[in-house]
This record gives sequence, structure tokens and C-alpha cells, in this order.
Amino acid sequence: MPERSQIPHDLDLDRPSGARVHDFILGGGSNFSSDRELARRILEAAPDVRTDALANRACLHRAVRTCLDLGVRQFLDVGCGIPTLGTSHHTAQQLAPDARVVYVDSEPLAVTQGELLLESNPGAAIVQADLREVDAVLSSERTRRLLDPAEPVAVLMFSVLHFVPEPPSELIRRYLDAFAPGSLLGLTHFTADHAPRAMRAVLDLLSDSQHPGTARSRAELESLLADLDLLEPGVVPTADWRPEPGDSDLRTALPLSYAALARKP
Repeated sequence: MPERSQIPHDLDLDRPSGARVHDFILGGGSNFSSDRELARRILEAAPDVRTDALANRACLHRAVRTCLDLGVRQFLDVGCGIPTLGTSHHTAQQLAPDARVVYVDSEPLAVTQGELLLESNPGAAIVQADLREVDAVLSSERTRRLLDPAEPVAVLMFSVLHFVPEPPSELIRRYLDAFAPGSLLGLTHFTADHAPRAMRAVLDLLSDSQHPGTARSRAELESLLADLDLLEPGVVPTADWRPEPGDSDLRTALPLSYAALARKP
């Protein structure tokens, strides 16, 4: 649990937060009793959620490394959540010290924890905003200071677009329109394609939280990326997206999410 001095005054502790529930599922300590209760109910209804969350985080690291291999050194991690089990900037700057990362999240605790983590890192910052507040994100002093729109940027939307109820195609377009050709979009997203009963239980439980969710099919995600160049292996279960040695334990018989990486022409 966070130190009392690290808890924002405006934090709603009575209603679970998607970011804090995810933090608990990953084994983090930045969560409260309402978050833990909901997380336990989710795990009871769909035990593979924990493996899926771990697969999601491992996939994020693989996607960051892929972006670096493609020459991208700027990252906008939208809906980053609470820093647990490694972060985008750690992965990126370990391999490319000149990499720059801007995180975005609406959860006050995620921002507070992120600011503490990044206070001595000139190449990374966090912006408090809802991901749908595109203008606020892009016009933030921290974003403008760290990201050069004339150069490609990797926009990372991992485990966040399923909290957007309306089709997020316009949202994706506005973010990528702000950056140069060659920019990338990386995402993971809940799906009911393989385990409809388990996913329905997860979404029913999330409906009373601050962040109700929605699942989308492979076809829907492919449609969202139709104007982009979809990189191999396409839209696939998260654990199957360019897996590395040691990732086999993150596969489940009935995947709960998809992953993809696509490039702006």
C-alpha cells in the first residue's frame, strides 16, 4: 500500500480503479481494499486474468524493443497505469539511453507514483489526462518538451482501449496524425473470441468500477488498424505476439486478449 504522503487528496478509495485492480493482479502494492476485493472476484471468475496480465506486460517490453529495432526513439505510453513489473522507459532506455518516454494516465495514484519514479529522469515524464483528451495530452508542456512530432513516435495503448466504450478509430487517428510517417501504434485489448463466458464475467464485474470495459473481436481490431501497415504476426493472442524464450508459461488455452503493432505509412 502507498505511503500516506503519496496518496492524492482527491483519490476515490470507495470505487475500484482499473489501474489499481491491474496493479494488484500484477502483484503491486499501489491498491486499496475496494480494488483488492474486485480483483479477487475477477480472479475467482476468470483465473487466467493474472496470466493474461503478465503476458500483457511481457508483450509491452517486446513491443518496445521492436520499436527500437525499427529506429524509433520516442514513446507515448497512453493509459500506462501504475508502474509495476517494469516500465516502458526502463526497457527503452536500457537499450537506447537517448530514448524519450511520455506516460499518460487519468488515475491520480498512477501519476503520483510515476512522478516519484521519474523525478531524476530527464528523458521521461508523466501527464495526468484521460486518453480521450487528445488535445490536452499533445499540448502538455511535458509532451512538447520530450516528443518531436517531426520524428516517428511509438504510441503504446496497452490494456487500455477496452476501457473506451465507443469505437476508438477516431482516437487512434488523432494520435497518429500528430506524428510523423513511420510512427507506430502498439496495443493489447480484451477479447471474448476464445473464452466468452470468462470475459463476460470479467466485464460484468468491471461494470461497477470507475472503468467499465468492453471486449472486441479480432475482426474489429483489424478494422481499427485498416489504414496502417500491420506488422507480422498481425492481430494475435498477446502471448503469441513475437514470443521470446521463457514466454511459454504466459500462454493459456483460452486467450483473453489480443496484441498488435502497426505502422503509419
